Amino acid sequence: MRLWGEYLRENGHALTLIEFPTFHKLIRVGLPNRLRGEIWEFSSGALYLRWANRGLYQNLLEQNKGAESPALEEIEKDLNRYNLKEFTNQRSLPEYPAYQTEEGIDTLRRVLGTYSWKNPELGYCQAMNIVVAALLMYTP
Repeated sequence: MRLWGEYLRENGHALTLIEFPTFHKLIRVGLPNRLRGEIWEFSSGALYLRWANRGLYQNLLEQNKGAESPALEEIEKDLNRYNLKEFTNQRSLPEYPAYQTEEGIDTLRRVLGTYSWKNPELGYCQAMNIVVAALLMYTP
């Protein structure tokens, strides 16, 4: 964390910070958990997409409220493996406390469902819940 702190103090939090050779060295050394969301957004290009598509997530949620689809049925199959009294069958990072609550599971449901509306050709496939669960741990 000390090395990352120094790097960010010297180079700021602007998108250009990923252009310096030191950035790539620090990535290889390791990325502290509390910086992962921010750094992942910069280096993956997700920050650009988020700003270019402001409001898209909320709009998709509203437009498809109450709608049914095969993708939503598949999402429910995976999410219904959760039993809020017994967590023996969890599939989306069962060791993470946020996914042991109804709120956490609903968050996964919303994000996965919204993605299925954004990309209906793919919709949902098994293991997307694990990827989304991991991303939600580090991103807003």
